[in-house]
Amino acid sequence: MNELKTNRKNNLDVIYVFSENDKVYVKNSTYSKPLNSTPTIHEEWFPINFQWKSLMDLRKNMRLQDADQNY
Repeated sequence: MNELKTNRKNNLDVIYVFSENDKVYVKNSTYSKPLNSTPTIHEEWFPINFQWKSLMDLRKNMRLQDADQNY
């Protein structure tokens, strides 16, 4: 039982992304293993909505939200 817990802690969830022409893409991989054959990896890249925000903007928005919640 302890061995199973240790293995779960060591596994990382990884999401592959890349950017091109001011767009960000995320990778979706699927694996298929046909009978008597080697596994095949199918990769698809999907555009996602993504916007960089400066740390100052994030802090400012957090302060505004905190102020609204206090009312």
